[in-house]
Amino acid sequence: MKVLPILLGGDLNCYGMALAFHEAGLGPSVALGRYPLGVTAYSRYVRRVHDARMAHDGGRVELIGKTLAASGAERAILVGCTDEYASFLIRRRDAFDGRFLIPSPAEDALRYADKAVFAEACRAFRIKTPRTVLLEDGIELPDRLPFPYPIVIKPAVSEEYWRHPFEGMRKVFFAEDRKEAEKLCETIRNSGFCGTLLLQERIPADDSDNYVLTVYSDRLARPVAMAYGRVLLEEHTPKGLGNHAAIVTEPPPPVTEKILAFLRDIGYCGFSNFDFLRHPKSGELYLLEMNLRQGRSNHYMTASGINPAGLILSDLLERQNMELMTASPDVFWYSTPLSVIYSRVKDSALLARIQGLVLSGRAVSPLHMQGELMHNPLRRAYVYEHERRIKKRDRARMAK
Repeated sequence: MKVLPILLGGDLNCYGMALAFHEAGLGPSVALGRYPLGVTAYSRYVRRVHDARMAHDGGRVELIGKTLAASGAERAILVGCTDEYASFLIRRRDAFDGRFLIPSPAEDALRYADKAVFAEACRAFRIKTPRTVLLEDGIELPDRLPFPYPIVIKPAVSEEYWRHPFEGMRKVFFAEDRKEAEKLCETIRNSGFCGTLLLQERIPADDSDNYVLTVYSDRLARPVAMAYGRVLLEEHTPKGLGNHAAIVTEPPPPVTEKILAFLRDIGYCGFSNFDFLRHPKSGELYLLEMNLRQGRSNHYMTASGINPAGLILSDLLERQNMELMTASPDVFWYSTPLSVIYSRVKDSALLARIQGLVLSGRAVSPLHMQGELMHNPLRRAYVYEHERRIKKRDRARMAK
């Protein structure tokens, strides 16, 4: 039986899933999006389709149906690779018949995409989160907060926030004092965003104090796979701030048991992705947010021995019963030039660790897959130019 992977999006998340489907013996995947993105360009594993119909639900349903019909495949696997597309599949899964396999939770899980709602759920499971004040539309910034400045400012629901672009838009803002916080909140509100803003204590940590957990829960809401890693470097572009650029896998800490219990309790199915921050002084882990999909850096899971595409096939197509699997530790995954990572990691022991993993062959980059680069000059040219720009931005940032 021919099965077609249909990926909604076109970024690194999409490319990582395409690599996973290729490794699982399927592909190339079809990536449906509104506009082209470089990371999926000139790829042997992705066939990109750009269509204005991807801007709204009805057009998406139509295009997905026609894509399957034109492929000659009997079934399709639908995977959302952005918050918007993941939300669409959760909301509209009833628009697709039994030919479509969708590794997504039920619609009531969408409430946890709201960071404020998720933080409340964490308290019930005694999972630490940063102290937070909710700021609703039309409410002035409080004169005093229960934590000192500087603070973090971010939307409770990212999907809605990105629908109101403005100059200087960022994924997360940092305010040094009340005056700056007031100005930032006013700018965000003037864009048309009426949702809740989170005013959050800022934990004084650097990139390497961040951690990521990816979990796959099967059709019966049983967590069957997880991968945990320490983030060594994040992207520092305005819209990419917080995106992982380098990860080394580690054994999951005890708090992951609470997260698995939470997922079981709410009957969650499909991929979930969690971001943590470790306090550099106390060593305590704070859970920041939950994504109702695999993360942008999902390829770190494949690199560490658990193929996310294989999980979907085993669960939804073959209807297997799986035992909980944990990804291998000490695998180094990266999507930015090694020279940039080496210059940015300040901890000498951590730097020696990742350099050792590179020398021992336990390092993987999705942009350096030999199957893509061999006899593919356009792909090689893209990767060269992509990394040249990263290095240029990094030199400019270091010079400031």
